[in-house]
Amino acid sequence: MENRIDLALKEAKGIQLMTHVVAGYPSLNVNADLIRLMARRGVRLVEIQIPFTDPLADGPTIMRANQAALDAGITPAHCFELCAALSRELDVAFMLMTYANIPYALGMEAFLDKAAASGASGTILPDLPWDEADGDYAQAARQRGLHPIMVISPDTPAPRLAGILERASGLLYTTLKVGITGAGTSMDQAGVDYVKALKAKAGLPIAAGFGISRPEHVRMLDGLADVAVIGSHIINLMDADGLGAVDDFLAACQE
Repeated sequence: MENRIDLALKEAKGIQLMTHVVAGYPSLNVNADLIRLMARRGVRLVEIQIPFTDPLADGPTIMRANQAALDAGITPAHCFELCAALSRELDVAFMLMTYANIPYALGMEAFLDKAAASGASGTILPDLPWDEADGDYAQAARQRGLHPIMVISPDTPAPRLAGILERASGLLYTTLKVGITGAGTSMDQAGVDYVKALKAKAGLPIAAGFGISRPEHVRMLDGLADVAVIGSHIINLMDADGLGAVDDFLAACQE
């Protein structure tokens, strides 16, 4: 069976949206309603974050959501169950995103087995070095039909980028800035120029994120990146004004 990430990108017309939810924030039921809304708006790429106590790549919005989910008792098992239920229901490519402590606590192979069994199409472990000596995570993921989504930033050195590109598949997730996640009010032209240069040499679809919070940000990336990643802003909208605000925002991004 063809990986759903590949299908979503192959069938895309223009830039795709990739959205992000923290499992269990504000609740698993709200997660499910939100993801169904996203799917109705044509979103076919969704990250489900497994909460962790120290989400070091994430800014205050997602960090707060992680802690709230943990305080509510959310475990990796809940996250796999959420992914499994929705992957059967929706034509969406789910990527399970978390930090390396989680798969190492479960055992990397057990984690990947559970991810594949849940219907996930890929995994994102932003703090796991691609050259980790203890086994080949990327190969192990692909053996289970999962794309190991690699994360880079504008300051990733050229030799390291070359090594990452040898192991990456599905898409390459790049930040638009150096630092942590978080909704921003503007997009630096330097970030746009960086994505353009990266696209020319990557040989993979490019997902660009960190700071996207306006429909015009998405339009700036159209034709440069293949995917615009939106995370913190969706959580902020949900917190302030609920599902309707997210629906309006996603509709505006696709106009």
